[in-house]
Amino acid sequence: MFTELLKKIGWGIATLFGVSIIVFILLYLVPADPARTIAGERANPATIAAIRHKLGMDKPLPVQYAYFVRDALTNNLRSYRNDDRVMSAIARRFPATLLLAVAGLAIWMIVAIPLGLATAKYGASFFDRASLFLGLIAISIPTFWLGRILQHYMGYQWGLFSVGGGAGLWNLPLPALTLGIGGAAYYARLLHSNLTSVLHQDYIRATRARGVGEVKVLSKHALRNAIIPVIAVLGLDVASLLSGLIFTEKIFAWPGIGSLAIDSILNLDVPMVMGTVLFSSLMVVVANILVDVAYLFIDPRLRQ
Repeated sequence: MFTELLKKIGWGIATLFGVSIIVFILLYLVPADPARTIAGERANPATIAAIRHKLGMDKPLPVQYAYFVRDALTNNLRSYRNDDRVMSAIARRFPATLLLAVAGLAIWMIVAIPLGLATAKYGASFFDRASLFLGLIAISIPTFWLGRILQHYMGYQWGLFSVGGGAGLWNLPLPALTLGIGGAAYYARLLHSNLTSVLHQDYIRATRARGVGEVKVLSKHALRNAIIPVIAVLGLDVASLLSGLIFTEKIFAWPGIGSLAIDSILNLDVPMVMGTVLFSSLMVVVANILVDVAYLFIDPRLRQ
């Protein structure tokens, strides 16, 4: 087990290295000059050349990449816009993104697990089909559109919640709902599909034959096996949540990593863009490792 974990960590480091190379090359190929953006439209060529020399943009591409890796590992990678340390800026934004991600994830699980159990129990009924129809609608709604709708009606018109403007509990409900509605519908259907297949297996029939109640059969025996594939998908989704909720954070002016990434792209802040992309990749790698470890606790067969 320990050897396999070390292998996964090694592959994770290799993945981050590959992502850094790809992102660096793609940003280098962007037809825009960050030095001109920093200097302004009316800057003369000498000023632009001085900025390029100061930032090391006049050096060969491999040298620029080596500088980037060195600065990223030592937290000396600095923003072109305000000379802020990139990793420090991401660390300051991470608690806000974490709060929003946990709130959205809580809505997913609170709604998805009971709804998935109920629709599996009453499969092919009107309740099941109505849930499927409403779930498809919830999954299909674009996040940016749903956020604006909730913001308009539940914020402006009805005055139930804050429309946004900062990271705090008062501003949390609407962005959390924006994340939670579609995610809860998706995981409810995913859990429903897994439960439907599990409920036809022999050990479930044997459990029912022993007189075990239907609620216990669903919640204890069937759910434990049906939730394993859900955790695999959930691990990647949690990684995306923690790496920045771009549309949701931007709509509600939530000061997280997602809004930082958008602002950096608009300002051609290349170091900050690369920092947020690498952080997203790191979250995906860590999530995959944690999912593999979680399998061992959920399914005892894998420990052998």
